[in-house]
Amino acid sequence: MKFLLAGLMLLALGAQAQEYEVRSEFMYCKFNEGMAIQDVIAQSERYGDFSKEAGSRYLQVVLTPMHAGVNNPYDYVMWGQWPDGQSMYNEWGSYTNEYRDYVAEQGEPLEPAGTCSGMIAMFNTATAHNRIPMEDRDTWQPHQWADCTLKDGVTMEQVMETQARHGELMKAAGYEGWGTHVFTPYLGFEPDWPYDYVQMNHWYTFELRGQTADSWMAFLEEHPEVQTESEALASCESNRSYAGRMIFNNAD
Repeated sequence: MKFLLAGLMLLALGAQAQEYEVRSEFMYCKFNEGMAIQDVIAQSERYGDFSKEAGSRYLQVVLTPMHAGVNNPYDYVMWGQWPDGQSMYNEWGSYTNEYRDYVAEQGEPLEPAGTCSGMIAMFNTATAHNRIPMEDRDTWQPHQWADCTLKDGVTMEQVMETQARHGELMKAAGYEGWGTHVFTPYLGFEPDWPYDYVQMNHWYTFELRGQTADSWMAFLEEHPEVQTESEALASCESNRSYAGRMIFNNAD
C-alpha cells in the first residue's frame, strides 16, 4: 500500500509539472514622438475590439520596465498570446489582411503609439500557480524574468517537474497570488542566442510580491532543497522586473 501511494503521488506530481502550454509573442517598442503609455493602451484596446470581431483567440499585455537595466533600447514590451498554433496563425492572418481596412473604416488615422522591433515568439509553459480571484488583483502586476541555461545533462522536463514540486511547498507555506512559467524559443531568435529558456515569476498584487520578498529567506531555511535543486538544474542571469497590465483577453 505504501508503494502504491508513493506511485500515485509521483504520477500526480508529473501531471502538475505542466499546467498548460500556450504560444506567446513579444515586441520591444519605443514611444513615437508625443506618445505615452496611455496611447499604447488605447491602441491595444482598439485592436482588442478588432480581434474580438475577427474571432481571434488572442490577448495582449503591456510590460513597462521597473528594474530592467538602464540602457534598454525600448520603453515598453507588448506581450501577445494564443492558446494554440492554429489560433496564432489565424490572428496573424486577420491582422495582416484585415486590420488596416478595419482602421480605415473607423475613420481613425493609423498613427502608432510606438515603433516595435525584435519581435520573437516562444512557447509559454505554466508550471505552478496559486491564484486569487480576479477582483482582488492589481491592474498593474509585478513580473520578474531571467535568462537561464541548463546544466549538463538536465532537461526542460526536469526543470518543470521541480518547479511544480516547489510550487506545492510554497502553497503549503501559505504563499498566495503567484505563478511560475518557463518560456522556450520558437521564432525570431538568432542562432547564437546563448540561453535555453526564460524564467518568469509573477504575482497578482504588489502587496503579495512584498510578502514573498520579506519571508523568502525564512522559507529557504525551512526548505533548503528549493535553492539547491534549482541551482543544480540551471544557471540564470539578467534578472529584471516589469509591471504588467492585461489590456484585453479574447483568448478564452
